[in-house]
Amino acid sequence: MAEEQQPTAEALKQRRKREKAAARAAALGIEKFTVEVAGVFKADLKRVMKAHGIDNQQDVHQRLLMNLIAADFEDQAKMLHQVTTPFVVTEKVSRIIRAAGLKSLADDLPEPEDEIIDGSAMVLAAQ
Repeated sequence: MAEEQQPTAEALKQRRKREKAAARAAALGIEKFTVEVAGVFKADLKRVMKAHGIDNQQDVHQRLLMNLIAADFEDQAKMLHQVTTPFVVTEKVSRIIRAAGLKSLADDLPEPEDEIIDGSAMVLAAQ
């Protein structure tokens, strides 16, 4: 039979340290709250943190939550309103999209019952 190994002194020390930290966090009402966000926000968040002298990302999240909770209902609604950046398709991108569409049509010929609308005619009619 394999003997059960006893934890090392260092392992016991680390266990006591974790238990003490957990008891302290529980006494203070601290809970782990995981926030997952798109990586695209990282550079902007770092810029904002630097501009306001904040060096801890957790501090940013806590400040935002405290401000949200402390606000009245109307201000909360404004804060929670999702801001979208206007998206404008440039002429260059429009040409790339059109070329890709035409290539797709050439690669996979449409069926006789498919309706194909020439977009350039629509643009001219709108002008």
